[in-house]
Amino acid sequence: MRNLHALALDSCCIHLFCRHKQHNFSFCCTTQKRTHIFSSWWLCKAGLVLSCKSRAMCTGGLLITSRSLLWFLVTLIACMTLFGAIVLPKWLIGPEVIQIRNEEGNFTVLRHPSVGIYNRCKRMGRIEYNCGNFDLNGLLTDSTVFPVPWKFTMTLMCVGTMLLGLTLVSTLVTCCRLHSVYGFSMHKLLCIFQGVSAMLVLCGYLVYPLAWDAPRVRTLCGPDSEAYSPADCTLGVSIYLGAAGVLLTFLSTVLSRKAEAAYYSSKAQRRVIDGQVLVCVM
Repeated sequence: MRNLHALALDSCCIHLFCRHKQHNFSFCCTTQKRTHIFSSWWLCKAGLVLSCKSRAMCTGGLLITSRSLLWFLVTLIACMTLFGAIVLPKWLIGPEVIQIRNEEGNFTVLRHPSVGIYNRCKRMGRIEYNCGNFDLNGLLTDSTVFPVPWKFTMTLMCVGTMLLGLTLVSTLVTCCRLHSVYGFSMHKLLCIFQGVSAMLVLCGYLVYPLAWDAPRVRTLCGPDSEAYSPADCTLGVSIYLGAAGVLLTFLSTVLSRKAEAAYYSSKAQRRVIDGQVLVCVM
C-alpha cells in the first residue's frame, strides 16, 4: 500500500491518489454508508481497479459495450418477429389457388387462402380476395369461430411480446449507468423478465396447433386435419417468424448475462473511474 498517498472518505465518494502513477482517481458510490464501502481493491502497474461492496458505479454518463449493443439488437429483432407473427394471417396456407385479374386484365395474381391467429384471407365471391379479422368480440368470440387454443395463443404471445418490449426499453436505461433497483441488478432483473417472456411466447406458440382439428381449419386444409397435422395445408411465413422470435427471445436472455459481465469488466470500470462521461467498450 506504499503507492496509496491519500484516502479521503465522505458521504458518497472516495478519492484516491496513486503516487506510483501520479494520477487522481475518484469513485462514487450510491450508498450513504461511511464504512464498509469497498470490499477490496487492487493496485497494479496498469492502474487502479476498485471493487465496491454494493457493486455500484458512478451515474451520470453513458456506458456502452459491444455485448450490450448486441443484446439490444437481438431483443429488438425478437420483438419485431413476434409482432409480425401475431398480426400476419399466414400461419397456415390452404391448397386452393385463387386467380385475381387486375382491372385491365393484363396479368393474373395467384393467391392462396390462409389463416392466422385471429385473422384470415379467403376468396370473396368469384374474383375477390379479402383479408380480415374473425375475432369480432375479442376473446369473447364464439369458440366455433375463434378456437379456444388460438385465444390462449393470442393472449400468451401478446403478453410475452409486450413484456419483451418493456425490457427492450429498459436496456437503454442500463446504458445510462443505472445498474440496480433497490439493490438488485438491472441486468439480472431484465434477464428474469426476458426468461418469463420467452416461456410465455413458447407456450403460446405450442398451443396453436391444438386447434388444427377445428371446423375453420378443416374447411381450409381438408377433413383429415388434426392437432399438429395440417393435412393439405402448408406452413406459412408467420409460423416461421414465430419460431424465430421464440429462439431470439431465449437468446436475448442469455445475452443479458454476457452484457452484465462486460458492464462490470475492469476495462469499463477503469474508464468510468477516470471520469469519462461516454464510455464505449468493444
